[in-house]
Amino acid sequence: MNHFLFAPPTTPRKAPSTLRRLLVRCPATSKLVATGETIEEPLWEGTAKRTGKFTCPHCAKVHPWVKKDVILAR
Repeated sequence: MNHFLFAPPTTPRKAPSTLRRLLVRCPATSKLVATGETIEEPLWEGTAKRTGKFTCPHCAKVHPWVKKDVILAR
């Protein structure tokens, strides 16, 4: 009968990151686009109004966005 010994991990495991990219849907193509911004997911709910704008790689137009338009990437 074989017995195997396993060494304990050399470094503790990190908790999974909760840093999320902010994605918005292009109104012309309906494709998701990263706004270039990130946020810690637990902070998103408590965030007051958020707004921004980005140049869309799908239609080359500048789109404004508000918090309700955002999808947090997984």
